[in-house]
Parts: sequence; structure tokens; C-alpha cells
Amino acid sequence: MAEPTGSGETEPSAAARERLEGELAQVREQRRRLSAQLGGEDPTDPDPGDSGDAAAQLEGLDDLARTDQRIDDIQRLIAGSGVPDAEPGLADGTVVTLRFPDGDVTTFRIVAILEEAPSDGGEDVVTVDSPLGRALVGRRAGDPITYAGPDGDLQAEVVAVDAP
Repeated sequence: MAEPTGSGETEPSAAARERLEGELAQVREQRRRLSAQLGGEDPTDPDPGDSGDAAAQLEGLDDLARTDQRIDDIQRLIAGSGVPDAEPGLADGTVVTLRFPDGDVTTFRIVAILEEAPSDGGEDVVTVDSPLGRALVGRRAGDPITYAGPDGDLQAEVVAVDAP
């Protein structure tokens, strides 16, 4: 598990650090390939070709930005910074059950460092600093939540919160 540093941040274990360094090497290689695919084209070029070319260029730039963000995230995790301790009531390992408007009930395990999440818990894993993780801070059974999802805001009702 993650080790508290006493400064409000969590430092990864040696095993997690090794996994993170491996992922960092892979993501850097992916970034190199994406950059080469974009070929140094200027996204502000007034004549980028047809609309398909422009769309592909914009998609490539979005992919590059996401890759850069993941590199930054991994570097912060390796350095032991940028991973806040869980807020009171949402400790690392907390299990939260949610009911969605369609009636679906899903259980999530809240973790500080995704790479250290147990893989045999049977729950979906969510980081404390994700939109869902942040929306759950301070919530109790019966509370409604709203959080940002990939296709817009999502709503759910907290069914249960089980601290570790």
C-alpha cells in the first residue's frame, strides 16, 4: 500500500514505483510515436487540407495532450507528490456502493494510488482524486451525488460507505 509521508501526500511502495517507472517508459515511447505521426504539422496552418485531415490532426493533438498529462501524473506519483491523503470519511480502501438512475447498483473501491489497488476485490476501482472520488468525499448512505463523466454529468445515490 501507499506510505503516508507526513506532509499530506502518499508515497508509492517500491513495487508500485517499479510499475510506474515501467509505465512511464511506455507512455514516453507512445508520446514519441504520436509526435512523429503528427510530423510537426502546424495546427494553426490556415490550409490544413480537407476536414478529415483537420479532424485527424485535432484528434492527434488531443491524444498528445492526454499522453503529456499522464507523463506528468506518473512523474508526480513517482516523486511521492500530487497524491493527496484521502479526506476524512474517504480513506484509502473505502468501499462505496452507488445506485444509478437506471437502477444499476455498483460497488467501487476508493484508492489513493491506482497502481496499488488490489486486483481481487471484485469492485471497480476509483482514485480519490477522480471526479467520482471527489464527489464522494463526505457523503453518506442516502446522499445524492453528481460528478463529471466522459459524456457529461452523471448522478447517483450513495447506498453504502464502508471504511477500511
